[in-house]
Amino acid sequence: MIKKLLLLTTLVSSSHLLFSQTLFTYGNKSVNKSEFLKAYYKNPTVDEHNNKKALKEYLDLYINYKLKVQAAYNEKLNEQPSFKYESNNFRKQITDNFINEEANIDALIKEAFNRSQKDIQLQQIFVEVKPGTDANQANQQITKAYETLKSGKDFGEISIAFSNDESTKQNKGKLGYVTVFTLPYEFENEAYKLKPGEYSAPFKSNLGYHVFKNISERPAAGKRKIAQILITVPPGATEESKKNFAVIADTVYNKINRGIDFGKLVSEYSTDRASLNNFGILPEISVGQFDTDFEEKVFGMQHIGDISKPFVTPYGYHIVKLLEVTPVSKDFSEPMTAALIKQQVEKADRLTIAKKSLTKKWMSLCNFKTAVFDEQEFLIFTDSAIKGMSLNEFKKVTPSTVLFSFTKQKITAGDWSKFVKAIKQSSNPLSNYSTIPLLREYEKIVCGEYYHDHLIEFNTGLQQQCNEFDEANLLFGAMDKYVWTKASEDSAGLRNFYTTHQQKYIWAPGLSAIIVTATTKNIADEVAVKLKNNVRQWREIVSSYGTAISTDSSRYENNQLPIKQKVESRIGFISIPEKINNDEAYTFIYVTAVHTQPHVRTFDDARGLVINDYQQVLEQKWIAELKKKYPVKVNAAVWSTVK
Repeated sequence: MIKKLLLLTTLVSSSHLLFSQTLFTYGNKSVNKSEFLKAYYKNPTVDEHNNKKALKEYLDLYINYKLKVQAAYNEKLNEQPSFKYESNNFRKQITDNFINEEANIDALIKEAFNRSQKDIQLQQIFVEVKPGTDANQANQQITKAYETLKSGKDFGEISIAFSNDESTKQNKGKLGYVTVFTLPYEFENEAYKLKPGEYSAPFKSNLGYHVFKNISERPAAGKRKIAQILITVPPGATEESKKNFAVIADTVYNKINRGIDFGKLVSEYSTDRASLNNFGILPEISVGQFDTDFEEKVFGMQHIGDISKPFVTPYGYHIVKLLEVTPVSKDFSEPMTAALIKQQVEKADRLTIAKKSLTKKWMSLCNFKTAVFDEQEFLIFTDSAIKGMSLNEFKKVTPSTVLFSFTKQKITAGDWSKFVKAIKQSSNPLSNYSTIPLLREYEKIVCGEYYHDHLIEFNTGLQQQCNEFDEANLLFGAMDKYVWTKASEDSAGLRNFYTTHQQKYIWAPGLSAIIVTATTKNIADEVAVKLKNNVRQWREIVSSYGTAISTDSSRYENNQLPIKQKVESRIGFISIPEKINNDEAYTFIYVTAVHTQPHVRTFDDARGLVINDYQQVLEQKWIAELKKKYPVKVNAAVWSTVK
């Protein structure tokens, strides 16, 4: 029995040793096997045929990495303001990304793309719930309208009869065409559920009660860029005045047909201040932005350069010229398409709504707890806070009274008083909430903020990415201090290193040349001719072209020349200007000398190479010092299991 216990104890101890998995220590710090392997397998150049050798090489690199980061911590580089700023900024940005992923932003992006493929001609019955009115009456009104609809009555007539919003009545509820992002998300969801000819059940929004109808659909019209001439008709204009404005519009249209420049007529006749100084050009127009009649004319134009006949809207008479048509992308795999939709999703209310649906889960994770307080006095306290009155006379609820709490934060009545006062003085829809419902919303808002600020405590993926970012910054800071800046500033050390190793820095056979890059081929050809005729004045020649020309004059080895064509090894050779990159620039070379034999570079010529080599020397010296300061020990038993 005793032998069995001893054997069990030995097995448990061995198991603990392996599963604690300390791969190596440096000073009093340790790194386990799983951390090392996770870092190793992020490397895409793993050699599957000689993995143990690659692992050993990476182990050496990883040990050096840990030593350098530890040196940065000991230097307190992590306490520098620049480090803290970058760390906090990265953490905030990546926290936003993690929360967006949790809110299923990818599904929202895909949904928005699918909806962007069509426009819906929408109509509504709208019973507004005005401040101080009975919401029940509005509910009863929309219910009557819905029942009447089901009896087969005309939607437009019912909208006139039951809507209490004047603009809705005047248009028979017609909203024109809408597409994705035109309406609030809750409205959009209702609209895109409907097939052509269908209408929705009544639903409630912050504005009141609605019934929507899908009149018709069309493939997405995309966007239009236009210029316009607007002949404004003032509100309340007489019929005689309207006729006069119509005559002016016809006159302008006739002048356009006679070939008079549209932009000139804009400056002469248009009263649209927003576009007057821009030749009548408006910002790009999307579906659902403007008056229905205006959009119908604009999106009915199909050919670039088309000019509409004068048409009237509530603003006056318009003459529109179509400048550009931007179709909706039909390829979701196109990176730019998804990126643009993502930007819109992040700005729009749909992502906020998706996050709100996670609040219950977040409250549980954040250990949300409501406190006990006197509700009647709290209501009076809140009313006083809204009115800006003193809060010091309250006994049962004071500014320090806790209303609710999370694991590491308590929210007091003082915090609430600032929030409720600001909300009631704003145009935020929450300003219409009574005190207790508003408190419930405040709890959700603060919970979202707390979860965002403390997500790193709940999410190991976020922890890992933030740690990696911080360590990369610390590594950069330490390398800059001990290697890069030190090498470039150590003039004596660089000179001495060059003198000792100058046989490393040899010019291979090559050319000395003037490299000329011009913004256009015509300029490049012109400069090439001038250099051929008078190369001694090359600096004056190229400087006369200002920023249209950039040059470099140096020695180049044969395999370093920045052009593709074959170069003749003779003084005076000029290459044909050629496009090197994807931009419009053209490059050519003028050979000023030919070097057939290798020879030692001067210190100035070799300086960049010398600095690079000297940095490696300093780095190795620094690592040796760190290993003395933080002795490294590799656990052979654990290392033998690494594969």
